Amino acid sequence: MAPLPIVRSTNIKNLTSRPITAVFISATSGIGEATLRQLCKAHGKNGRGLRIYLVARNESVAELILDECRQDCPNGDFRFVKVGDLTLLRDVDAACESLIKMERGSGGLGDVEGRIDLLVLTQGFVRFEDPLYTDEGIEVSMSLLYYSRMRAITALLPLLTGTSGHPAHIISVYAAGMEKSGKFFPDDLSLSKDPKAHYSFANCRAHCVHMMTMYFESLAKQHMGKLSLVHVYPGLVISPKFWDPSLPTWFKWVWFLMYPFANAFLNTKPEESGQRTLFFIDSERFPARGSGEDKVSGGVTSTDQVPGGGAYSCSHKDEVYDVSKSYVELRKQGFEAKVWQHTQDVFAAVDGRRKFQA
Repeated sequence: MAPLPIVRSTNIKNLTSRPITAVFISATSGIGEATLRQLCKAHGKNGRGLRIYLVARNESVAELILDECRQDCPNGDFRFVKVGDLTLLRDVDAACESLIKMERGSGGLGDVEGRIDLLVLTQGFVRFEDPLYTDEGIEVSMSLLYYSRMRAITALLPLLTGTSGHPAHIISVYAAGMEKSGKFFPDDLSLSKDPKAHYSFANCRAHCVHMMTMYFESLAKQHMGKLSLVHVYPGLVISPKFWDPSLPTWFKWVWFLMYPFANAFLNTKPEESGQRTLFFIDSERFPARGSGEDKVSGGVTSTDQVPGGGAYSCSHKDEVYDVSKSYVELRKQGFEAKVWQHTQDVFAAVDGRRKFQA
């Protein structure tokens, strides 16, 4: 685990040494908001240029956060991008299209053409009920935690792979390392063929983790030297979401009993969580595949066991998980290609205005 002072100093170095354009999707609360705020504080008044795009549904909340960020970074360029419903891939597309037009229309920062240096994905919610499907045929939790995230990355690739001499960093905050947290059905990736038998909160998590790992590996290989992709488990970061009135009664009682202990011994403060999330933009430690492998420090390897391989599974303490054992047999069966094709099939259904059917 990197000591927090080292994390802070590294972040300041990385965030003030060059212009940064960052996109935060669903960062109006929790870890996303904390990361956004810490980025602005680290850049401060001494950075070489900062542009922030906050993609969210609630404009009033988003603008309040951006106004407060301007106080920490008065020279920053802060922009709100409206999104209708992040469970719908067509709404993700519309928001990304608006963002791309805004970025290309205003030009990049410094001497760099329009591009994205950092993309932070935190959309999602805790849902324990039976599966609920969007009119695009995708289960809502799986859409937020996997499909809409991969769709956003895909839509923003033209800016993420822009040339600036540095790889773009993509950080997806969810459940890295939790491959074994539920049952996995490789022949029902979307958990929609037999939802009564296959779908549950835990199984949804296991499926999203497996697919994200494979999709990130594919992107790292397809865009050598361009993308560094990190899936991170944030640990326990207590936020107002834990008191959401829509949560089931049993959870409310468990949380009521657990809260004093969790707050005292398990909770990671939002400020620290934000700092540690930003630490993943360190290109020397988390490089893109095909760039800087010989400079990797701390034994950082990607999920396919390649040093500096570009796709990483990490803890909330910035440690890299070894998840290789979970994929040994799956790799023999061509699982990476299967996940890629499945995801493209879902995308194609949405593009064709068809309801996805497994």
